[in-house]
Amino acid sequence: MIYKCSELKNKLGSFAKINSAVKRGEYFKISYGLYSDRNPYASEPENIIARYPNAIFTLQSAFSYYDMSDYVPDKYYLATFQGAHKIQNKKVKQIYITDKLLNIGKTTIKTDSGIINIYDKERLLIELFRLKNKLSFDYFKEVVNSYRKLFEEDQIDTYKLAVYCAQFNNGDNILRQIQEVAL
Repeated sequence: MIYKCSELKNKLGSFAKINSAVKRGEYFKISYGLYSDRNPYASEPENIIARYPNAIFTLQSAFSYYDMSDYVPDKYYLATFQGAHKIQNKKVKQIYITDKLLNIGKTTIKTDSGIINIYDKERLLIELFRLKNKLSFDYFKEVVNSYRKLFEEDQIDTYKLAVYCAQFNNGDNILRQIQEVAL
């Protein structure tokens, strides 16, 4: 398990005890402010999840986790609320989302790196169409084709999709585009 410094201090009692536990090999310092009780070489996704526990995996990262694309992103795409501090990690692409829309479709999944916050497939479909101009055409087409298969297999909840779209300012337009292109 990965611990933030403050969590480990609460568990062990003091910073001195943390340092002693690290010297004894009971815990490993994996990066600034993060410790692990099992692995001195925690994976990068584990570090991302531990450092930004409220962020939500979106876009290319989420499509990759759901196996909707062959593309493996070189950055982690994380959605945060608009007032969040800028993430100072070069491996993270931060997507700012208004507070009222941030948690729509938020779910968790278990991965090899641990449990992550991620948007469900219906919300990701909305994000795909909202931000399609920022994606390459080939990538957009590949993900849309994955969605077409999911629609054919009834793995997309169209009612949930409509409810989500209704909460966006231009939700009617987004839903119309999805119906024209992905269905």
